[in-house]
Amino acid sequence: MTPSPRPSPIPVLVILVGCLLAAPLHGARAASEIIATRLTPSSVSARYGPAVPVSVGAAGGTYVVPTRTGIEFRGATAGDALFGSFRTAGQVDEVAWTGRTAYLFAGDRGIVAVDATDSTNLVAIGGHDHLGTLEHGAFARGSATLAAASESTLYLFRETSPGALSLLDARTYRDGRGIVRVQARSDSFLVLSVRSTPTLGMFLTLYRVRTGAAPESLWEFAANGYQARDLAWPDAMAFVAVGDNGVLPFDTETRVPGTAAVVGTFVRDIDADSGSVVAIGQTRFYAQFTRGGAKGGVLTPQAPRLTAIEPFHVSIVGGFAVVSEDDQTQATEPDEVGQSLLEIFDVAQPAQPPRTTTTGAGRVRRVAWDAGLAYVADYTGGLRVYRAGSADTSLVGVLAPSGNARVYDISLDRVRHVAYLASGTGGLTVVDVADPASPVPLASVTAPALPGITVAVSVIDTGLVVVARRGGGSAGITFVDVTTPASPVPRGSVNYPFIFDPRAIAVKDTIAFIADELQGVLSIRFGNPDAPATLGPASLIGARDLDLSGTRLIVGTGGGDVQVVDVFDPTSPVLLATVPAPACFGVTQLGETALVLLGDGGALAIDLRNPSAPRTRGVITIPGFSRDAVWVGDDLLIAGSFGLERFRASAVVVTDPGLNLEIDRTAVRPRVRISWTAPPPTGMVGWNVYRDLGTATQGLAFGSWGTRVNDSMLSPAATSTLDDAVQAATHYRYRLEAFFPDGSSRKVADGAIYVPSNSALGRVYPNPYRPRNGQTLTVPYRVLSSYGGKSIVLRVFDPAGRLVRRIVGSTAVGGGFGSLTWDGRDERGRPAVDGVYFIQLDGPGIDDARQLILLR
Repeated sequence: MTPSPRPSPIPVLVILVGCLLAAPLHGARAASEIIATRLTPSSVSARYGPAVPVSVGAAGGTYVVPTRTGIEFRGATAGDALFGSFRTAGQVDEVAWTGRTAYLFAGDRGIVAVDATDSTNLVAIGGHDHLGTLEHGAFARGSATLAAASESTLYLFRETSPGALSLLDARTYRDGRGIVRVQARSDSFLVLSVRSTPTLGMFLTLYRVRTGAAPESLWEFAANGYQARDLAWPDAMAFVAVGDNGVLPFDTETRVPGTAAVVGTFVRDIDADSGSVVAIGQTRFYAQFTRGGAKGGVLTPQAPRLTAIEPFHVSIVGGFAVVSEDDQTQATEPDEVGQSLLEIFDVAQPAQPPRTTTTGAGRVRRVAWDAGLAYVADYTGGLRVYRAGSADTSLVGVLAPSGNARVYDISLDRVRHVAYLASGTGGLTVVDVADPASPVPLASVTAPALPGITVAVSVIDTGLVVVARRGGGSAGITFVDVTTPASPVPRGSVNYPFIFDPRAIAVKDTIAFIADELQGVLSIRFGNPDAPATLGPASLIGARDLDLSGTRLIVGTGGGDVQVVDVFDPTSPVLLATVPAPACFGVTQLGETALVLLGDGGALAIDLRNPSAPRTRGVITIPGFSRDAVWVGDDLLIAGSFGLERFRASAVVVTDPGLNLEIDRTAVRPRVRISWTAPPPTGMVGWNVYRDLGTATQGLAFGSWGTRVNDSMLSPAATSTLDDAVQAATHYRYRLEAFFPDGSSRKVADGAIYVPSNSALGRVYPNPYRPRNGQTLTVPYRVLSSYGGKSIVLRVFDPAGRLVRRIVGSTAVGGGFGSLTWDGRDERGRPAVDGVYFIQLDGPGIDDARQLILLR
């Protein structure tokens, strides 16, 4: 047994060194951010996580299940009903249930609280996005406590009201282990964590959080050699999925493990109730065990069964095992997991065939627009056509892929109403969309004419298209004559080793620009489509996507940059600017704005009014994995893999409403007062205020959500808040966001302020200060000559802001250097107690502070 990890301290007070005086910058304006209002999506799909029971009956029950983009509220009964769903930004892989509120652990979006009192109308009621990436958690009803875990830290919250959480404690594991699963019973939490070095091992740690009491760490059990993957805790016995070692029973009262049940495959996930244990593993493995013996710790296996596709999670809901499955174990970009489903097994009647739910099918990869319709390249769903309006998002027509084909890209011939699909191993597919409700396949071009995997296509004119192919030695691009769409004819190609890994195509005149993941942007001249040739060297910065508007080419790289390129002379492209951004998966542009699709990170908007000095306008948070987008007026259609998302977002850069920002002069340390007059948008739940670094003329920091200023959501009636986590000589930008019941946020106002440092307060010494044998603390300073002979005041404050000592001095007649001293005593001459203190110096041209530690 190893000792329980010590709790890490929770920063109640942020201590900052810097100036206490700064002039308010009324009217200072931050760079205009993009404002996006989420609309109704289409083509919604899912990738399911572990289900959590809501109610349990004799004939099944209800449950909530994470979908990666939110949750679904379902019934595990004969009817297998879907009651309601909720979608949000962030990667939602787990959910905790309180009895009326679902807490979604949404990755870097933190915790999203959803009111599920009405299972058909799931509504967001709060969010906590300031603790980093949260992946696991559980709710202990006995003490109304929520546990939420990042990779190495366990956060414990008290639920003060539905959706409102108060942080109680944080426990950080500092020995290299990672948290795998958290389970709750009554007022306690059992945490499974693993460590791979120096030896493979697992840890079970029990915490208790009694009502009105501080969290306690009761015990910890450690064992080496186990590849622990999951944990079930139905009663005194816990069960651990230990990979190749099967299922390990563990008595939480005696802290003694039982005999593992080995099943002959790698066990990924388990669940248990009072009579059974269910487990799933590699190669479509599903098994049930009957519990027996003392405390139900002896497992008797039943005959294993095969799942429909590869299983990853299993949960017992009212006697039914709900299994979450995917069509493959992993995928390498640009491929992805294309289908997910829920399969339901009757635990009491193992001879009964399982039931399947397939709402997880389909992945939206690319989107094109024409005449009020959105044409979607769906990775596993083929061509899907939707109405493109903000109100009507209904499905119009479908053309399913042929065989094992996967659809990567789409390009439209709007004149002849023909869609061209890059269909992976299915090559190029030509589709007649004259009647969008009934798309008709006209022809296809496959191997050997198009070897490899066709991943991109672009219409050049009504008689010619170009396609890109991946696949090692089969990589390349091919021009295809489509003068007669029903009889496409391959013409010239440029192949490996001139092209390595093409991802996207844009065309200007007789030049095709190719985004190559390994080589960067290549230029191909095709004045004669039968003999295309490379034009100059590649850019050598791996490119994942590109978009051309007039002479402006936007390039999204896989290495972290977005490039703005002038192709007025397509034979000699000119790099105008580079904008730092995370590794992107797609780019698009319209007018003054470019949009960078960031996968799970949403979409980054860039102000292109000055292409040589672009500025970031902010991030749109999007459910799903964003790959592509197209503007239809002020409606933005985004291919988010798990749905065709719609936002109301103008590409025109406008002036944003302003926040009133000023320094709070009453504070001992720097503090910004933030106020606003913007009216609350209709239907909002509350306000959040975010702080970011930067000036009013700079764009936002890429990939940054900013730091939330308010610990808990502000009420709609609030008009101000304070930020005491600022420091001197720093530019700050603030934005005010309204939070809505669908989990989305909308920026309402923003502003910028500079907290200057005009002081000349030096470093106090010694620090730490030990007032022994008459030693004093020296506080050095410097003043200008014009400030000579002036009064100067030293104040000492304790951490609560109470004045401990006030010392008055005067500067030298000619200015220059000077110092004041403190003997470690208060105004009554009593020795100050050990602890943290703040030294403030107030004088001519000086208003600054330093932190001090006093030790006796």
